[in-house]
Amino acid sequence: MIKIPLSLIPYTLILMLSLWVIGFCVFGLYALGLKYTPTEKTDAIVVLTGGEDRIATALTLLAENQADRLLISGVNRNVSPTELLHAHPGADLNRITLGYTAQNTRENAQETADWIGRQHIGSVLLVTSFYHMPRSIAEILSQTPNTRIIPYPVFPRSFETSIDWIRTRHAWLLFVEYNKFIIVQLKNLIERILKNT
Repeated sequence: MIKIPLSLIPYTLILMLSLWVIGFCVFGLYALGLKYTPTEKTDAIVVLTGGEDRIATALTLLAENQADRLLISGVNRNVSPTELLHAHPGADLNRITLGYTAQNTRENAQETADWIGRQHIGSVLLVTSFYHMPRSIAEILSQTPNTRIIPYPVFPRSFETSIDWIRTRHAWLLFVEYNKFIIVQLKNLIERILKNT
């Protein structure tokens, strides 16, 4: 066991805090800089429910034939395909799978991995909120590491005209997601270490 002299504890804490702050800056710049290149066609689209405009964005991408199939993961158990069609007229239900089992991001990843395996999918266009994207990718890759994931981040409409979002809940959600992302990466690291021992 490594013992740290008491005199070094304050410096150790300062170093850890500095790394945490730097990491948050990198995480934020990465999330805010995510962009989708329309030429990157994939086998399927996966959208994780829970944020504004996510489902509408995914349905638009499906209608534009960016992929042939769509999984909507984390659908409320009380929502039927008919209600989805009513809320989004024009949606092609023959190309859509509704996933009802997931209630959080980790379960989204498992539901997505199971669907990818059944459908023999090699690449997905992942639709979720920009702040949620890094953790979502990490969780899905931990379940299905050979899948190619192309991110399609959903940004609030206000991003196009103002930086006032910094004073809104989106900035808080970015902060929360950073800490969740750290936990997921540590969990995945520990699982890999245990698997290799």
